[in-house]
Amino acid sequence: MKQILPFSHTLYAKLYSLVLFVLLAYCLFNAIYSVIIGGKSVYLFSGLILIFQTIIVLKATAKKKIYNHIGLIGLILSLVYLNHWAFLFQHESIAILPSVILTLLSLDYFSQQHSRLNLLKATLVFGLFILAYTQYHDLNTLQNYYDSLHTGETWQQYGAL
Repeated sequence: MKQILPFSHTLYAKLYSLVLFVLLAYCLFNAIYSVIIGGKSVYLFSGLILIFQTIIVLKATAKKKIYNHIGLIGLILSLVYLNHWAFLFQHESIAILPSVILTLLSLDYFSQQHSRLNLLKATLVFGLFILAYTQYHDLNTLQNYYDSLHTGETWQQYGAL
């Protein structure tokens, strides 16, 4: 079967990379803002690790398996440190899902079959959407907490601002 457009594969790859980096940028900026006003710092660390892992996966390097495994282990250790072994029951642990998927994408077993690769790519985007929604929900919860203080100031004036 002949392709309709000869550049469609590269166009789809660039659009997919753009969607990934827009989602990761949203997660990172949301995490930075949340930390500035007094929110949880685990999202900032997970955002930085996920950006590092995404760059390593998209870049053709020989040691991408090692770097992605280190990123996954670092994310799990930071969650264990912050939540004292109950990290799987916290909603911040949703950041593990994109990290595990990025680690699986670095393995040759999944990258050689297109059906598995496409499934992992779709799951990665879905996992990043869930992470972005969780961060948005936590930021709204923080906003509602600051609104409940009734000091007459806006909620943006709390924290480090």
